[in-house]
Amino acid sequence: MRLQVFDMIDATLSLLTQNDAFYHQVEWEIKQTLRKLFADSHDYIVDLNSRVKSKESLREKIIRNRFYQECETAEDILSHLSDLIGVTIECRFIEEEHKALMHLRSKLTQADEQGRYYSEEYPALHLDVASHQPQIQKNGFAIYRLDGHYLKDGNRVNFELQIKALVHSFWGEIEHKLVYKNTNYYVYDEFMKDLLASINATLTITDRQLSIVYKQMQELSLSNSGLNEDSFEKQISKAINDLFAKKMMESLGFTLNIKHTSTVLGHYIFIKDIRYDGGNNDRIATLFHTFKKLNHTKIDFENEIVLNEGFTSNDVFIDILGRYLLSIINDDYDWFVFFKMLFAVEPGNDMQDFCLFLSVIKNYLVDNYWFHTSFIKLPLAQGELLHQECAKILAESLAEIGTIKIIYDDHMIAINHAFVRFVEELEQRVISYKDFMAYRDAYYEEWMKVIHGIFH
Repeated sequence: MRLQVFDMIDATLSLLTQNDAFYHQVEWEIKQTLRKLFADSHDYIVDLNSRVKSKESLREKIIRNRFYQECETAEDILSHLSDLIGVTIECRFIEEEHKALMHLRSKLTQADEQGRYYSEEYPALHLDVASHQPQIQKNGFAIYRLDGHYLKDGNRVNFELQIKALVHSFWGEIEHKLVYKNTNYYVYDEFMKDLLASINATLTITDRQLSIVYKQMQELSLSNSGLNEDSFEKQISKAINDLFAKKMMESLGFTLNIKHTSTVLGHYIFIKDIRYDGGNNDRIATLFHTFKKLNHTKIDFENEIVLNEGFTSNDVFIDILGRYLLSIINDDYDWFVFFKMLFAVEPGNDMQDFCLFLSVIKNYLVDNYWFHTSFIKLPLAQGELLHQECAKILAESLAEIGTIKIIYDDHMIAINHAFVRFVEELEQRVISYKDFMAYRDAYYEEWMKVIHGIFH
């Protein structure tokens, strides 16, 4: 059965197509209004560029931003979209970006009920010119970005306005294609990151410099010599990313950014099959043989995962987390993609692979020897019951967080350290199993505060 998310996507794309002429008319009118607003500033405004969001970009964004869970209808998604139309004002120099913003602030002086501003002469165009600018992006770089909407025929259409100097426009396009929109998994070190940041900071961007950066990234990602543990794990992750990005494109017609998922899966395979297996050459050879075989195999990223065998486990942690994951495996697309990839790479049947994955995650989070030697001051039977309850608390907390971020390596390391402290504190406070159960809800709330601190 097809996943509901793709029915939602199809409906949204159909509505986008249905309104295509209207949106392009709005796009044209926004540009015309901005040209009039900057009529006396033509000396430093180089160009006005715009676009209506494409189907390919919209499909990706619906999943990446999880609009399929936040919105109930296609209309909701399009109204939710802040950049349905995108417009860029290009200036000559960096200092003129702020000058353009101040010009807009001087022209748009009437506030609407949402705190956006418009001009009595041009009442259809509303912009959040009072917001703090420039904004800092996730990559650490600054950008002048303003949310806005345009009123036409009783409809409100959201748009995004960016103000960029030519060098920032040039850099943004290269960085967007090279890093943000590039789903290939590049293995590069801090030197490369620093070099990219240096190029942006000094704005001495030249074709030659970017060519060198790009070639070095390729050479590093393809190098097979002198691999240490960390580099080898990254090579596994790169192989996974490149393979499944291609498979996703074949299945969906577009590719999401699956670098995080590839890293998680690469790390999982590495610790399960290679580090703890003593670097078994047969397993390594089998793994890359699997990649080669999958390269010629179709993988479906649209239809739901069906596990024919029932799930059961005597381990309380595995049972709780496993049942939660099975309940959302076809609803949360991040988990859906992860398990599609896991089941494709692993050699066993899907349910066996699922259980093994949960077992490895538990062992990664909890040192069994340490855990089972906790609460030794209590009678053995009570200690065992407390072990069960602590494992339940850990599993329940991960299910409450829910997102695939619970298995990101940095988060699992933080959870491991926090859980050790949590159990050690309980050892000092708990005098019996009955005493623990009397305050269990309070202990769980304390633990959830710690967990939320890790994820926020």
